[in-house]
Amino acid sequence: MSTKYKQIVSELEADLLSGKYNEVKKLPREEDLIEKYQVSRTTIRKAIAMLVNKGYVYQVQGSGIFIREASLQDYVSLENLKGLTRDFPDKKIESKLINLMVINADEDLAKQMKCDVGTDIYFLERLRYVNEEPFAVEYTYLNKNVIPYMSEEIAHRSIYSFIINDLKLSIGFADKIIYADKLDSESAQLLQLSENDPTLVIENTVFLTNGTVFEVSKVIHNYKNTKLLKLANF
Repeated sequence: MSTKYKQIVSELEADLLSGKYNEVKKLPREEDLIEKYQVSRTTIRKAIAMLVNKGYVYQVQGSGIFIREASLQDYVSLENLKGLTRDFPDKKIESKLINLMVINADEDLAKQMKCDVGTDIYFLERLRYVNEEPFAVEYTYLNKNVIPYMSEEIAHRSIYSFIINDLKLSIGFADKIIYADKLDSESAQLLQLSENDPTLVIENTVFLTNGTVFEVSKVIHNYKNTKLLKLANF
């Protein structure tokens, strides 16, 4: 049941972010969801409870499951780990690969990634574009013992799609640290901004569902184009 309810949450979340239910402003009835996914009422209620906790919907007893009236698109969502393609479904997303190499984890990186010093790590530097505008610079470290293969072709596409669809790994959760900083000269040049301009930085430690760290990353955003979205409940 655990895996199934998470699949249902993922599908409904994708539908909500794509605006599928914007006109009706509510999800299908429990009975319809049970029929669609061929699962028990308990599983559907667990999935709905997670969507409520994430802030996407709210329940009114006897009336249904309503969508929160908030713009869920064109923001960097702190709710999901599906990347820019999910955050900007109607926009053109592109990646320019600047660097791809295998390095050995030093003491600091090994501590972050919960691996041995000297472990082979893929290091990627990418410039991400949204509608042909520079959006963010990403510095990503992937544990090669977990992600055994990486190429320029994959790096130009969605790395997470490769991990989920090709490697058949289940991405579970992430720790995110968010802070303001000033751009260094390299990042400023890539983002077509000026050195010491403000930037929003997100540092991620990303885990598989079994608790294994597979990614540590740092994303430096273009302050002109970036807004964060965090849905919250009381």
